[in-house]
Amino acid sequence: MQDQEQAPGALFVRGAMSRATDELAEPVGLTAGAMRQGRRRRLRARLAIGGAAVCTAALAATGLALLPEPSGGGAGPAPLQVAAAPTASPRAFPTATVAPTASPDPSQSVPVLPEAERLRIEDFRQRSAAALQDLLPPEIGSVSLLGDRVSDYLGRSARGDLLLRFSVRPHSDAGPPSTLCADTPIGQEVQVKGSTCKRVQLAGGITGTAWTGLDSDGRTSTSVAFRLGGSDVDLSVGPYAYEGGTPLSSPLTVDQVVAFARQPRVTALLGEGDLHPVEAAQAHSTAYEE
Repeated sequence: MQDQEQAPGALFVRGAMSRATDELAEPVGLTAGAMRQGRRRRLRARLAIGGAAVCTAALAATGLALLPEPSGGGAGPAPLQVAAAPTASPRAFPTATVAPTASPDPSQSVPVLPEAERLRIEDFRQRSAAALQDLLPPEIGSVSLLGDRVSDYLGRSARGDLLLRFSVRPHSDAGPPSTLCADTPIGQEVQVKGSTCKRVQLAGGITGTAWTGLDSDGRTSTSVAFRLGGSDVDLSVGPYAYEGGTPLSSPLTVDQVVAFARQPRVTALLGEGDLHPVEAAQAHSTAYEE
């Protein structure tokens, strides 16, 4: 260990002596050849060390040249380039057009909305259709918007057609919710002219009325109606014949419709429709019901 610590000093002394003897004249005798040979070895060693240094510097310069230049001319490494993840395209649910059954009444024509308002309502309908498609059982089939009525959607499957209603409109005394079953205990079923109703508990302490209806052809519909803020809500699934299709009884129980109404995604949409109405205050329509 001591010899290694003294090595740098010894090398320094040896180098100084070599430089001093390089300038001396060769002595006469046998030592002259030895001194010439020693000088040649020292010269070759110096050239080798110098060449190695030049090669090292060249390699370093080449490596620096291959590095990417920092953006903006500033110091520091170039930013890591990360490929952007592909963004999923939003779904677009088509609109099924309802053929008129009679000559249109000018007094019942749909008012022309400003473009911004039309786009807002269309966006609400698209998101409502997505909630119906994603959160209801697959038996409802593929969902599309139905005509110009904001609340109405069509469910089509190989078994038949369904009318899906997703309605939140400013409260009207002529509209829902129904006062039937209002005084019965929650969960107790009541028979009303071939239909069955019961009071149900919804999110936020809201109480609603769930219905299982039966039409003259023996087909059933299931629904839940309740008051939310200043709006009447009607969520229902029932038979509907579209373009000669076969009307289908609701494949859902009232408990499944109530479970749909309790979903946070659904309550958020209904709350939005209550604060920013997309429908006019009017009586509940049966325009598409058989």
